[in-house]
Amino acid sequence: MYHILLVEDDPTIADIVRFYLAKNEEYSVHWVKDAQEALAAADERVDVILLDILLPGVDGMEICAQLRRRLYCPIIFISCLDDEETIVKALRLGGDDYLVKPFKCSVLLARIEANLRRMQRSNPRAEEMLASGDLILNTNTHSVKKGIDMIYLSPTEFQILYFLMRNKGTVLELEEIYFFIWQRPSYGDVRTVSVHVSNLRKKIEDDPLKPKYIKTVRKIGYMFDN
Repeated sequence: MYHILLVEDDPTIADIVRFYLAKNEEYSVHWVKDAQEALAAADERVDVILLDILLPGVDGMEICAQLRRRLYCPIIFISCLDDEETIVKALRLGGDDYLVKPFKCSVLLARIEANLRRMQRSNPRAEEMLASGDLILNTNTHSVKKGIDMIYLSPTEFQILYFLMRNKGTVLELEEIYFFIWQRPSYGDVRTVSVHVSNLRKKIEDDPLKPKYIKTVRKIGYMFDN
């Protein structure tokens, strides 16, 4: 059974989500209403976090940033805010996906399933370590170290970095990266790849504006170098 942590202050929306997911015996939903409850309930047993942004007190963005330092599980934002700036910020703070309210429950379920599939693909592989320069990526622990420092990545960021490092020296097209991560065509909208790559650069590069690891190949995609 998959354990879903729902962080939502609107009881009506919470009831609808819990009722719909309860139809599937694979899911168990634990509902909390604010940051304090969310941080207390979030532990390694949680498989997916559904996180609203507009919460009382500490907002969902800050909760995401705190959770990402200690949890490796998909975080899906669910919010009525649909402007590009908010969505980009949410993804940069460690979110894996973003769903705008109102949404159909069938779409929410599809997003949950897609993120769980991505987690399953990130299970230990034959090779345990990928190293380049001062970076070491461990596929068993889903961790990345730069020198002596541990870097905290979201599952999406980890998958992108793994794909790039696994194909070191090869130019990967944006569509190719998108399909590897989300297992579906992008239909021309690959902006989310660029957002996650930008976030990765801020975490692993000495100078994100002059990256030595993740190089941009103009109008094509990215290549892992060094």
